[in-house]
Amino acid sequence: MFAAALTAVLTKAACAPRNPNPAKPLNIVLLYADDWRHDTLGCAGNPVVQTPRLDQLARDGVRFTRGYVTAPQCVPSRAGVLTGRYQQRFGVEDNNKGPLPLAELTIAERLKAAGYVTGQVGKWHLDLVGGKKGEKGLRVAKEHMPHAQGFDEYFRGELRQFYASHDLQGKPFVDAPHIVTDNRFRVIVQTEAALSFLDRRTAKPEQPFFLYLAWYAPHVPLESPEPWFSKTPTELPKERRQALAMLAAMDEGLGQLRAKLKAMGQEKNTLIFFIGDNGAPLGKNWDGSLNTPLIGEKGMLTEGGIRTPFLATWPARLPAGKVYDQPVISLDVAATAVAAAGLPKDPILDGVNLAPFLKGEQTSSPHERLFWRWGSQAAVQEYPWKLIRLGEREQLLFDISQPDGENVKKNQFAAQPEIAARLTKALKDWSETLTPPGLPTSFDAHHEGMFAEHGVIPPPAVAPKSKAVPPGSIQGWFSRNGTIATKDGALLITADPKAAKNAKPFLAKTGLTLNGPVTAVIKADAKAATNASLSWRTKDQPDFLPANLVRFEIPAGPSEQTIALPVDGQAIHVRFNLGDQAEGLRLRSIELRPAKGEADIADFGR
Repeated sequence: MFAAALTAVLTKAACAPRNPNPAKPLNIVLLYADDWRHDTLGCAGNPVVQTPRLDQLARDGVRFTRGYVTAPQCVPSRAGVLTGRYQQRFGVEDNNKGPLPLAELTIAERLKAAGYVTGQVGKWHLDLVGGKKGEKGLRVAKEHMPHAQGFDEYFRGELRQFYASHDLQGKPFVDAPHIVTDNRFRVIVQTEAALSFLDRRTAKPEQPFFLYLAWYAPHVPLESPEPWFSKTPTELPKERRQALAMLAAMDEGLGQLRAKLKAMGQEKNTLIFFIGDNGAPLGKNWDGSLNTPLIGEKGMLTEGGIRTPFLATWPARLPAGKVYDQPVISLDVAATAVAAAGLPKDPILDGVNLAPFLKGEQTSSPHERLFWRWGSQAAVQEYPWKLIRLGEREQLLFDISQPDGENVKKNQFAAQPEIAARLTKALKDWSETLTPPGLPTSFDAHHEGMFAEHGVIPPPAVAPKSKAVPPGSIQGWFSRNGTIATKDGALLITADPKAAKNAKPFLAKTGLTLNGPVTAVIKADAKAATNASLSWRTKDQPDFLPANLVRFEIPAGPSEQTIALPVDGQAIHVRFNLGDQAEGLRLRSIELRPAKGEADIADFGR
């Protein structure tokens, strides 16, 4: 298998276009973050986020306000950016459709033809294949690791275990890919590996390099790295603080990389791209990031799923402090890098060289149209118009010049028949060039729920549910991962010993009609102080959203707490999460007071 991979690598190297201009080309660095919303930058006007080094990168170069990736998920997004081709052309359409075929040329393989030394650090995921017979999930295939796709040096890994060609001191492993275990915070380790790659370049400063650093952050699992976590606003939810801390760690890592380049005398002669791989996930997989004001999230072809941070700087060639508003896409990285390295244009690339547009040599938009196909979704953008096809459902046409344009009430498909017909044909024609060809013919139920949750389509019709009281409930409240009972005028909670290890008991109540805002009054006796939270969903929300949650502390001893719940609309379902001390807690009453209408009162002393 390895011999076949080596043959493929040598064949690709022979086929890569050669550099007709042997003059020294520039260095190229591609930084790829994981699950980062499009404006999570201080320079984008976000008042909560502190990213001084990224802000400086934008001041030194270009900030793209409409920067897109090719998929709302990590594997296909990475396949697209590294090959410069729509990944659907070679079948890598979602996380389960890998690995990246060895026949596809990566940026690294193209640049090697111009004499570059190439390095990869961090998340790769283009070597994941289906498990062997009897195995579940995906496994890493060494024959598809970075060294099989044009990278001379690598430190491939996400969390604690890495496959490496060199250690962090720069010593090569004779048995590479060698497994390195490092239990420190992932961003610190990945940044150090990138700095080590740059250190090794000082021995041969005349040789240009390409570095692909893919930080695994702020992707879950969330961490609370110091010194960054303690600097985040304490009034924010813990997940939000963790995400901000992880962003700050990457920001500091960028500062270290640029300082190293400056010390090497390479700062002005280095093209740097910084891009997020897809939008932030919300719901149960929330990583502390937000996509507001864009619509949607990771896993959706709305703006919130595919529009991400997108910066570039090249002090020797590109203007500084430029804000570029025309749509660009991650595919453009490869085409720009190939041109910057002095290599001939390759028509197989789907991206364009952005340099002439950024320098004002070309004033038109870089792209007439951008295309997507992912799972049961497909889309085409001809700015400001965007057509979305969701399986067999009626198509959607939105004006995306405003961030909230992708809303069911703003669907222009019927009102703009000529534009709708033109984009429908363009999307269909493009889809016929893919592997497999064609457009999705059915709409995934999970995707339908997400699009309905974000107001892009109407909520799915459901049969009316019985309002029967759940078994074991007391005054309408029932427990998950536990049981409840009343004793001596209070509600007591007992954890279910058969529940999953990390599943803590919580209370819930459905069938409510609480017009927001809502005030909760909770009377309790606690053996020890415990952290708790109240969350809710409204009749327009099929699931609980991260923003619909208020945390508070129940102190030791008897207490009466008043908690303001900023409910927007009508709350129909409330959850009361009881923290780690649930079994030492006696709840005397729970009162939910709406802005208008009757309060919902559960007095367990009755």
